[in-house]
Amino acid sequence: MRHIVGLSGGKDSSAMALRLVELYPDRRFEFVCTPTGNELPAMFRHWAHLSELLGSRLVRVTGGNTLKSLAREHHAIPNWRMRFCTPHLKIKPFQTYLLAAAPATSYVGIRADETDREGVNHSQIDGITNSWPLVEWGWGLKQVIEYLALRGVTVPERTDCAWCFFQRLGEWWRLWKEHPDLYAEGEALEVELGHTFRSEDRDTWPASLAELRKEFESGRVPRGADQLLLPMGVAQRPRMCSICAR
Repeated sequence: MRHIVGLSGGKDSSAMALRLVELYPDRRFEFVCTPTGNELPAMFRHWAHLSELLGSRLVRVTGGNTLKSLAREHHAIPNWRMRFCTPHLKIKPFQTYLLAAAPATSYVGIRADETDREGVNHSQIDGITNSWPLVEWGWGLKQVIEYLALRGVTVPERTDCAWCFFQRLGEWWRLWKEHPDLYAEGEALEVELGHTFRSEDRDTWPASLAELRKEFESGRVPRGADQLLLPMGVAQRPRMCSICAR
């Protein structure tokens, strides 16, 4: 029986993976992440740190696509109406890995204080059994945060894509300011595909990254943009890819 741990790198899956190794040192776990190729540098450093603490390499499963290549394939940019990024870059590659690993147990990072949260149930795959360790341990957000602090693990504020359409205006500003290369790459993709990551009716700011950049360059700063760095455990932004956040 193989033991597959879905490790997005969010606080819940990070805590779950580290604690599983502590509790079952003789069990051979496979830690699987599904990078989109569009993560921020802090996320790659976090994955590397987790690999060291776990004493095991992380299995990176992509299905052969990145966010950019998938957008080009669909000739569209993901949005809340057409969210093809999550199933194609996260769910399907992981399920394909599980299918090849069966029979196996799949460990899912859902906390005890969010058991009503809608999640992906991999038990419909023949030979796969789901396990929810955080629920079994009675771990809610408080316990997860305390445990990560004890282990000296700081989860990046952004565990999703650099171009995630869910992100707030202030996060686009910070991407432009802190990672201009990634911002410019997203801007070029918008021009190439003729679509934008932001919707035109979302707020009074321009929708395209090119026009948004001009506003930023003029010195205009979104309200609260310098207050987005939150201590781990404080309420996250209201909309974020739930697969990436765990």
